[in-house]
Amino acid sequence: MTTDPGPASDEAVLAVLASLAAGSVGSNGETSYESWKRAMKTSVTTNPFDALVVTVVGGSFLFFLAERGKNPKVKTYVDALLFISTCLSVGYADVFAVTQAGKAIASAVMTFGPAMSGAIFETPASGADAPAVAPEMLAIQKTIVDKLDAILGELKASRAGG
Repeated sequence: MTTDPGPASDEAVLAVLASLAAGSVGSNGETSYESWKRAMKTSVTTNPFDALVVTVVGGSFLFFLAERGKNPKVKTYVDALLFISTCLSVGYADVFAVTQAGKAIASAVMTFGPAMSGAIFETPASGADAPAVAPEMLAIQKTIVDKLDAILGELKASRAGG
């Protein structure tokens, strides 16, 4: 039994890419590309782990839909998952995209994925601002600075007097 690969996914992916490239202007005067770019940056900076999970799981699903029935190396979702997850770093030499849609998906993951992978170890930001510091941490830091200032004052006094 063969799996039907569904509608012409290559044309659909190329149409989406063309519409992004055209950058239609919305009612607020912002192009769809600008809106997409801001949404992606916000998503990655506010919750990098979720953004990476969505990229891997969603990218794998889209890659599977694009390649199934056309790529002998992509027989299951797990095959696609392995390929997409390795696109986040060095790639996997045993699987290559063969459809135009698969190549577009892989290119996007290879372009943004490595930075997203590194971002999961960063402290998430709240919007465009740096992360908020807990009041307790500020109090501890102030105490440390005060003690260091006191030590510095003692050292200066001992040098001046001795």
